[in-house]
Amino acid sequence: MSYRFTDLVDIGTFRSMLQSFYQATGILHGLVDSENQVISAIGWQEACLNFHRAYPLSKERCEESNRRMAKQLGCSGFVGGLCLNGLMDYVCPIVIEGEQMATLYFGQVLHTPPDMALFRRQAQECGYDEEAYLEAIRKVPVVSQEKVEPIMTFFSQLAQMLAQSGLDRLRARQAEQRVEDLNRNLAQRIQDRTKELAAKNQQLAADIALRRKAETELSEKQAQLQAILDSLPIGVGWFRLGKLEYINRKFTELFGYRLEEIATLKRLNRLAFPDATFRKRVIERWSRQVAKAKNTEADPPVLEAPVVCKDGGIRYGMINASWIGERNLINFSDITDRWHAEHRNQMRNEILEAIATGASLTEILIAVVRDVETENPEMLCSILLLDGDGKCLHTGAAPSLPDFYNQAINGIEIGECVGSCGTAAYTHKRVVVADVQTHSYWKGFRELASRAGVASCWSEPVFSSKGRVLGTFAIYHRQPGEPSGQDLLLIGQIANLVSIAIEHHQALDELEHRAHTDSLTGVANRGRFMELAEAEMARARRYGNPYAVFLLDIDHFKEVNDKHGHKSGDVVLREFTSIMKQVLREVDIIGRIGGEEFAVLLPQTEPKKASRVAERLRETIASTNIAITNDTPLQITVSIGISLPSANSNLIDEILRKADTALYMAKNSGRNRVCVSDVR
Repeated sequence: MSYRFTDLVDIGTFRSMLQSFYQATGILHGLVDSENQVISAIGWQEACLNFHRAYPLSKERCEESNRRMAKQLGCSGFVGGLCLNGLMDYVCPIVIEGEQMATLYFGQVLHTPPDMALFRRQAQECGYDEEAYLEAIRKVPVVSQEKVEPIMTFFSQLAQMLAQSGLDRLRARQAEQRVEDLNRNLAQRIQDRTKELAAKNQQLAADIALRRKAETELSEKQAQLQAILDSLPIGVGWFRLGKLEYINRKFTELFGYRLEEIATLKRLNRLAFPDATFRKRVIERWSRQVAKAKNTEADPPVLEAPVVCKDGGIRYGMINASWIGERNLINFSDITDRWHAEHRNQMRNEILEAIATGASLTEILIAVVRDVETENPEMLCSILLLDGDGKCLHTGAAPSLPDFYNQAINGIEIGECVGSCGTAAYTHKRVVVADVQTHSYWKGFRELASRAGVASCWSEPVFSSKGRVLGTFAIYHRQPGEPSGQDLLLIGQIANLVSIAIEHHQALDELEHRAHTDSLTGVANRGRFMELAEAEMARARRYGNPYAVFLLDIDHFKEVNDKHGHKSGDVVLREFTSIMKQVLREVDIIGRIGGEEFAVLLPQTEPKKASRVAERLRETIASTNIAITNDTPLQITVSIGISLPSANSNLIDEILRKADTALYMAKNSGRNRVCVSDVR
């Protein structure tokens, strides 16, 4: 073949593409023809020019590295390797019809951040100015191998395709020229060279076929370029003078838009970024920076932004821009999964911090719902809590659902076909209802859902660490729909987070309950009783309200323990407190003061009424049979001392002392009776 690479390819355009590539990546290149003449060379690193090739030892290493790569280089593919001076170089032959017409070099890069200790030793070893050399090394671009190798392959295929296409066009033009020559000669010799004309006509037909073949091959090469771009894992499009000329398949897969639906950059921005304030504040500013980069040869900034898709969904994209001549090349990398993961981690950390710092359960649950709805504006969320009996659901947090809807759901009893949440809590399984107006679970709630403007509901049961259902987390949509894999992952993650918050809250309540409650009887322990009684007495003094204090002691309780055992004694104590709770009011304060000794403070109680209540309590206890070991019936009695407030008794200790005196009187009078202390 007698052609050179420069005969076949528009070197100016190709060099402009390589220049744009260098501006976009910082990776240098070199292009030489078959006679080793430099066609294009851009971006040689300072570390190589001023140090590696300028000093004897490192220059020898450079030459040795080149010899090694030359030995490895064949007629296809490319060769890359770490040179003996520590930088990565790549070389690729450009082969047309089996002949190497040129060689493309990329490199003087690093795949990972530089090991500065290694290059410091190299500077000392080769006699460089150490700091100047390390500064040069810092300028070397760091590009991953996964990024470099596809780019090498792409530019190699592109160069070979352009060269082959140029060769085909050159041959076609030559064929056309031969046809013109033949026609001119035939006109002059038509009469005396008829046979030769027929032969020439045959040659003409062959040349036409060759031309058609060249056109077909050119079309195939264009199809190959299309296939390469469509195979890229990122969305790619390019604009010329604001008009969209091309988008690849991945762009349509990501965002749903076809080429004819966009047409211009301005329309794409309106569709992808419908918020006018966001377009003006972010997108237009970024576009100006990209345009400025074309003129200054600076690297255009990378933009991360939410992109609205054709179906209304949102993808988060990392957007890069570059220039190839007058064409503005833009590529979109989908970082939606990463963005959601980062947002959810941030949300989880904030919620866990709120739990750790003692925020209320309601505040935490509302924060969870708000965070989910902020990340997914199309969602309406609710958290329902299962009551202690495990029968009814109560609203925990649903700030975006209408009040009438929350009021209707609050307190609903769980069961099959009780909406999505009632069914999920009852069956302990996730419930996905894509259309509430057609699903049997929502038969009794369709009108309510229609009024609230919700059309689908996916509910996840919230489990404790021991597998008990604590409530439900639900996602509503205003349109019917099925959850995606990401939606199911989200609903599971949020249910787990809600579980942590509820269990933490319950654990704190349990600790507080244990600190204030007698573990056997469930009434207030001595400390809690004293605290509540003092508060109630202060309130009574402030408003002049009457009150009374009982001190109760079970008669002959030691004989119960000695005769029937301490377990039977525990049964008696529990039944005794149960009877007190039945006879007394909810506002009356009951406390266990000692082993079988109890105290009661009765707010808003006159002396005569206190005596009647004490007698009724004594009679009820005396007439009750308590089943102990082997269902043996046992009757007990109680002695009660009543203390009433006076001008000389303002402290709980004084009141109890007076009640204890009255109790002593009841015991000494034969037990099973009520005595009132002297009010003086």
